[in-house]
Amino acid sequence: MRYIILSILITFNYIGLSQSHSVYIGTIISTDNNPISYKLDFTEDNGIISGYSITNIGTNDETKSKIIGTYISSEKTLHIKETEILTTNSQEPLENFCFIEMKLEKKGIFGSKRLEGEFNGYFLNKKKCAIGRIIMIEEKKLRKIKKKIKKKIELNKRERVKEEEEEILMKSGEKFTFDSENKKITLLIWDANQEDGDKIDLLLNSVTILSNYETKNKARKIRIKLEDGKNIIEVKATNEGINPPNTSRIELIDGKTKYTVDVQLQHDKNITIEINK
Repeated sequence: MRYIILSILITFNYIGLSQSHSVYIGTIISTDNNPISYKLDFTEDNGIISGYSITNIGTNDETKSKIIGTYISSEKTLHIKETEILTTNSQEPLENFCFIEMKLEKKGIFGSKRLEGEFNGYFLNKKKCAIGRIIMIEEKKLRKIKKKIKKKIELNKRERVKEEEEEILMKSGEKFTFDSENKKITLLIWDANQEDGDKIDLLLNSVTILSNYETKNKARKIRIKLEDGKNIIEVKATNEGINPPNTSRIELIDGKTKYTVDVQLQHDKNITIEINK
């Protein structure tokens, strides 16, 4: 009895190992250079292929077809043909559908990353309706490529933001000007050094926003609505704290651009930031 069970387990394991499931995504390119998205989802069992194809993925003409075929391992070639329509979004009559027959070769590392080859298309009456080439990539590999591209795009975005950061040192009486197309900007103000009791007045277009405000290491966040034309931000020192001069750091976030302003002021002196909208 023990040997019978062992024999059954070995048989099931052999069957499992002989089967392989594959999904490839790519493009059909006919002789008129009209590319069509294409997907193959199939199982290969001891050289016998069965599964389905999808053409015109995600469109009003998306069509899913049954496929059958054979895999010749010595040549690393797949001979596949579409046999019938399973589902379709198209309103075309069945006699207008073009069923393709293809010979594909495995290419790439270990011969399994890409499928490339030629195809012929036939109507139900066996009349030829298309000819061309198929290029496909393994879906798992495609996902990895997309992930790498996405990561690279995000990295480029971060680098662009970093490139758009501008640092400015301003002392008493100095003025900094920049242009903005935004309706609002964000202002952060804090003491980037040791807290020593520095106090400031912050004004926007002569209107006091902060009065005798003691800057801390924790940033104070203020949303500023910009008017058309000139917008004047003034920072005035109302003291010099324990360790002169009065020091503050201001961060102005204007969309994707960030201006970092380090301010050093004597008592009762100010700097001016002009924003032109």
